Amino acid sequence: MNIDELFKIPAIPSGKNKRKLPDNPSLDFLDKYRQASNDEEIESSESKRRNVTIEEDEDDARNYGGEVDDYGYEDEEDEGRFFGGGLTDEQRKMLELVDEIDADEPEALDATTVKKYILRFEKAINKNQEQRVKYADSPEKFMESEADLDEEIKNLLALTQAPQHYRELVSLGSIPSLLSLLSHENTDIALDAIELINELTDEDVAPGEDMEDEEKAEAITESINVFVKALIDEQLPELLLQNLQRLDETEAADRQGVFNALSIFENLVSIDLKYAEIVVEKTDILPWLLKRINTKAFDSNRGYAVEILSILLQESRANRIKLGELGGIDVLLRVLSSYKRKDPADDDEAELMENCFTSLCSALAEPEIKKLFLEGEGIELMLIMIKEKSMARIRAVKVLDYAMSTSAGTANCYRFVESLGLKTLFPMFMGKGLKKLKKAYKAYSETEEEEHILGIIISLFKNLPQDDIQRLRLIRKFSDENFEKVDRLFDLLEHYHARDAMTQTEIETEKEQLDEEDLEEMADQFYIRRLDAGLFTLQRVCLAIVVLCEEDERVLGHSLMLLNRKDRDMTFITSLIDADESLAREMVSVRGPIFSAPASTEESKVEAMDTDSAAPDVDQLANNN
Repeated sequence: MNIDELFKIPAIPSGKNKRKLPDNPSLDFLDKYRQASNDEEIESSESKRRNVTIEEDEDDARNYGGEVDDYGYEDEEDEGRFFGGGLTDEQRKMLELVDEIDADEPEALDATTVKKYILRFEKAINKNQEQRVKYADSPEKFMESEADLDEEIKNLLALTQAPQHYRELVSLGSIPSLLSLLSHENTDIALDAIELINELTDEDVAPGEDMEDEEKAEAITESINVFVKALIDEQLPELLLQNLQRLDETEAADRQGVFNALSIFENLVSIDLKYAEIVVEKTDILPWLLKRINTKAFDSNRGYAVEILSILLQESRANRIKLGELGGIDVLLRVLSSYKRKDPADDDEAELMENCFTSLCSALAEPEIKKLFLEGEGIELMLIMIKEKSMARIRAVKVLDYAMSTSAGTANCYRFVESLGLKTLFPMFMGKGLKKLKKAYKAYSETEEEEHILGIIISLFKNLPQDDIQRLRLIRKFSDENFEKVDRLFDLLEHYHARDAMTQTEIETEKEQLDEEDLEEMADQFYIRRLDAGLFTLQRVCLAIVVLCEEDERVLGHSLMLLNRKDRDMTFITSLIDADESLAREMVSVRGPIFSAPASTEESKVEAMDTDSAAPDVDQLANNN
């Protein structure tokens, strides 16, 4: 007898939607997992019902057109004509099961009941272990204990409706027992245990913001944290990885098991971000993810692997550095290169591509990764994507912004200009081809793209030294074509200044309803709101205009002419910069590093100070013109 037939797991669902229990499952609901002996009883009763149904159908055929009041369903007289004869055997069975559920009062999931469930679970594990040892050569003799264990595992799913009692699993010492099942000889039992842990740690079991009982919410949160910490301490991540390495994804059940195991990693990080570094430090999850990602064929688990990678990289420098050490940047660039000239086949594959870009952007926050990105010819790949105008082009601009930012991005800035990046950048800056992009891709955001384009321009100003030929090429671009790019800067200035003014008006109205204490608490939120509404982009525009006016008198003259049309002068722009202390400090770096022959450290410092103090004053230039 093949005992594996007892533990069939449904095929992996499409997308990443996780299976959920009903909102209010009773304990009897779980009776669908009853033992084989009970199944035989059901089949027996079903056979009897089938015979009755056949006889009734024959009676119905004979009486058709006869007495109106006699429908031949004596056994179902109470239900009436519409409940008899028209039901299949399966439907009758389902109705009887519903009747059974309604007839019995559900057992309350209090601490005592949970303990009973846990003790039955422990008993089933011990019995199965004993019988497996005793009847090692006769699987049919421990088959029943395996079925009992399977049932008790599934019964513990009811705990998801009472997460405040998770700590009972810890206090009764059942965490090692639960995790021991991940190494069970029967892979299907291990898959059951993975599914159970996935459900118990799902983010939906945590208290929502709408929970009014704060004391209960606190108790649930604490119980979940105690439970998860115990899982980590008992080597859950290591055991999960062992299963990922042994499961065969050509089998539907194993494929679902991989999906559930990855889901547990996601759950752990959602409960506490610190677990992102812990799972990477304790296991080889990053190498496994990179190997799983570095394949050509798309499938749901490959897409989920990329998503887990992006989650692990979000808040951890250590994880990003390890990604670089493992060659992860090359893997991400290789995967993305398949989309440089073609779009993803469907939404799921588009999500995979998006998560690859997200992972890359997260990693590029580290100086070490910027260097690896340069060596992997990432700049060239992003420029190809932009030229091809594929879906990947939307995110390629963002990647370039991240790769070229800060002083660590200087080498990438040089590579960008040397690879004719300016020729690719400025058509985007001028808004060429926007209508096609908006029509073709719902994910396209003009506002987001303008922010990243200006970020690239500012990074070029910051990292290309004064009087360097590459910087001069950049500045000259703004005087070409009758200063059309300067005109574009002023169009953006007007647009984002108006948006910021509108946001400030809304904020001032809201402030009138707040007291001093609330105003102080909301100050940061109000500023973030302004940044999101366009203040950040407005600031980039102002920085670009000022530095261009300082370095090119022709641009200054054209800018003053545009300002005069609005009855303004250069102080309109400089005041926007001076209003933000951090932005005023940033203005110094936007003027660019000093280009000079090699000198001692002290000489370089003195020269930099002299140059900064001698930098042209924009207001003075404005007055002189």
